[in-house]
Amino acid sequence: MNDRALRQTSTEADKVGFFGKVPSHGDFVSTWLARGLQDALQVWLQSGVQRLQQVFPDDWEARFRRMPTWRFVVERGPWGAATLAGVILPSLDRVGRRFPLVVVASVPGFSGDPRRICLDDSWFTAAEGIAESSSRRDFDIKEFTAGLKRLRSPHPGDLEPEAGPRASGTLWWRRGDDRRLVGFRTAGAPQPGDLLRLLVDEQPATPPPVAPQPAVAVVQPANTQKPAAPPPAPKPKPLPSLALSHTEVSHPGTRLSLNADANLTAAERGLFALADGIGDGNTAAEAAKIAIAALDEFVPQETMDEAVRAIKGKLGRAHGLIQAVKMSFERDPPGSAIAALVIHEQSIALIWAGDVRCYLIRDGMMRCLTRDHLEVGLKRGLSRYLGRPGQFSPEVVSYIVHQGDRLLLCSNPLCRALPERSIAEILISTELAAAADVLGQEALIADCRDNFSAIVIDVGPSNG
Repeated sequence: MNDRALRQTSTEADKVGFFGKVPSHGDFVSTWLARGLQDALQVWLQSGVQRLQQVFPDDWEARFRRMPTWRFVVERGPWGAATLAGVILPSLDRVGRRFPLVVVASVPGFSGDPRRICLDDSWFTAAEGIAESSSRRDFDIKEFTAGLKRLRSPHPGDLEPEAGPRASGTLWWRRGDDRRLVGFRTAGAPQPGDLLRLLVDEQPATPPPVAPQPAVAVVQPANTQKPAAPPPAPKPKPLPSLALSHTEVSHPGTRLSLNADANLTAAERGLFALADGIGDGNTAAEAAKIAIAALDEFVPQETMDEAVRAIKGKLGRAHGLIQAVKMSFERDPPGSAIAALVIHEQSIALIWAGDVRCYLIRDGMMRCLTRDHLEVGLKRGLSRYLGRPGQFSPEVVSYIVHQGDRLLLCSNPLCRALPERSIAEILISTELAAAADVLGQEALIADCRDNFSAIVIDVGPSNG
């Protein structure tokens, strides 16, 4: 979690709370909210769920379950004397009854343009991370509330005020499938019908502002926003198959002699993978090798969906093997971050858990296609990885690829050693034959102390 989002004073601790349902309890739970606000949230959410049941009597639960996490700001007045900021997401109680979960913070003394609160992206990212931990199988309410207690209140940013008078209202926004902001604005306090819009409204009215971005090749860091899962890539009309060419580099770094990374480059099968063993010892290297050995058994499938299922099955088996090995180690148990990239016809799918990243370079611009799975807290730790206690749950996204695209799979130490702008400049300006080596050389010059690996993949037309 970004340190800027951590709470600095104990006096702010009472300003961030939550209301709704969580898997560990059988009824509503709420902490650190004023009674009046809690009552308002309960009335609104219960009425909203009833509206969903009326509009979608046959499948409201399925629709509700697919609802993405939304951010919101309620201006002062409709729900009390303070401006409110928070996130809302679908959840359920111990017996499976579905109901929203809301994390909300007050911003006392603030009466300006609510869009200024939207600019505190680090706070909303941290709040989302804590709220979404409620969906984990090992959810712990004590850890959840401890995370909220460490969270500071939102800070307004600088923004030109809107011209003309403005009535109090509520702002809603989230990241769309293409990572663009989508959202809408309503008058007054949240209404039951707004919950319906969180499920079905895909078109923004006026998206909230974001901080201006410099005109560089990099478009947004990988570990700050949670991307909404894109829909499966549509089946294209029959097109010539794509040719894949690649280069790779892997190095133990300036501090270590053992390299705990492992790569798989199987262009003929349309599969590339990178495993980053967690830790510095032999167990980390062994976990990475187990992951890559499992993926190396992959054979091409008829459809992308079948390919993704096959890869998830291979990784699930590797997860079980690593967990079995883990039982033999009281200290330094094995684990590995993993990312697999599979290309089928004109589409790619990414299946990953941990902080291995994938970047896409297209038309002179670079953007990250993955997000880091990080624990919320002061110490850096992964929330998903091979070998973690519990069921393996990778994230999956898919995209259409074009001839001329360049893709980069890399372990996280490379991104920590080199700014994303530098990575983009190298990938945009360097021929494929030298691209991976140049990345490796620059990482060593920057004193990258940990293992790092990179696979650079070019997508071109088939010669056949």
